[in-house]
Amino acid sequence: MSKRERSIYCGDNLTILDGLPTETVDLVYLDPPFASGKEYQITDRTSGKLIGDGYRDLWAWDEECELLLNQASERSSFWMGMEMIFGHSPLLAYLLFLAPRLTELKRLLKTTGSLYLHCDQRASAHLKLLLDDLFGSECYLNTIVWCYGLGGSSPRRWPRKHDDILWYSKEVSRHYFTPAMQPATSLRMRGELKKTPDYWHIPSLNNMAKERTGYPTQKPLVLLERIIASSSPPGGLVLDPFCGSGTTLEAAETLGRGWIGIDSNPKAVSTAQHRLQQLTLIEN
Repeated sequence: MSKRERSIYCGDNLTILDGLPTETVDLVYLDPPFASGKEYQITDRTSGKLIGDGYRDLWAWDEECELLLNQASERSSFWMGMEMIFGHSPLLAYLLFLAPRLTELKRLLKTTGSLYLHCDQRASAHLKLLLDDLFGSECYLNTIVWCYGLGGSSPRRWPRKHDDILWYSKEVSRHYFTPAMQPATSLRMRGELKKTPDYWHIPSLNNMAKERTGYPTQKPLVLLERIIASSSPPGGLVLDPFCGSGTTLEAAETLGRGWIGIDSNPKAVSTAQHRLQQLTLIEN
């Protein structure tokens, strides 16, 4: 076994993040709840039967939200503005849940580090404002559009076939970056490679995909491999505070990075542990 960090924690990520040392992480990727208003179940990959509890992506205003808002408003006029616009809504409760976690994640990043936040159309614009407030708008780098193709289609709007991934650096122009390359299509650059643009055509996992674990919001391994390879140095440390079934951790290990994963769902953590043990990556 090498000395690269390989750690999975089960529990509230805010508490666990608070105990990790400052400026030690090269890359954060988080795929948090999307404010979808849905409940998700974990299923057995082979039989399709439910295995344990899933998780709830449901939000409501309560006394804890009121306390968080009062504390946040004392430090930033941003939250007073958000309260004026959204009131005491489920959306504001969702943003208040993520804000202290994003603050901790920024603390953990090295000065050369960066953060990728995975979201969709429900809250992308609002999360962009939150990240601008926390990191500074000058540290915003890209909105990566992940085009995946699968999913339903509504008769009343354009089909929703992409997610957004918001990318921020810890400090202006100091982030690590080695871009993915792809074949050029223009006649002028025929036979050459060019930098991959900010829209990525990567299929989502279908029901027959070999890497599928039964975790309902699992992302494809190739998506995480592109993010990790481009935005963390070899041997660096990658952190996923909503690690689910462990896709980020597997991608990091495969690419020679250390990793830290956190999830509050014991079944998700055991799924991730089993996945990595199958690859003989962590000790029993």
